[in-house]
Amino acid sequence: MRLISKKNLESAIESYSDDAKAAITVWRKAIKDNDWESLEEIRQGYSKSVDQVCGYTIFNIKGNQYRLIVKINYTAKIIYFKNFLTHTEYDKIKWNDEDEVKHKIG
Repeated sequence: MRLISKKNLESAIESYSDDAKAAITVWRKAIKDNDWESLEEIRQGYSKSVDQVCGYTIFNIKGNQYRLIVKINYTAKIIYFKNFLTHTEYDKIKWNDEDEVKHKIG
């Protein structure tokens, strides 16, 4: 898989702990080493805790402390970085309100 918006991801995690940055490094290696074709493949090969909400794929990072939010084009093998949030920030979003999600995530 190829990651789009690498610089945006790097900027987003800049202010977080070294542990969070290390966890993102592990995630980046996982996406580079895989060509997932579905959410189910991600769950089988990477983590069962990956979710999909309003068209976004949500990865738990560093256990349950952070959420990495992306959009995935499985056909093109491209992952688009959208946002990196703490668990608390993520919980404040009304995920059943598509307009709010688009406004806060992009």
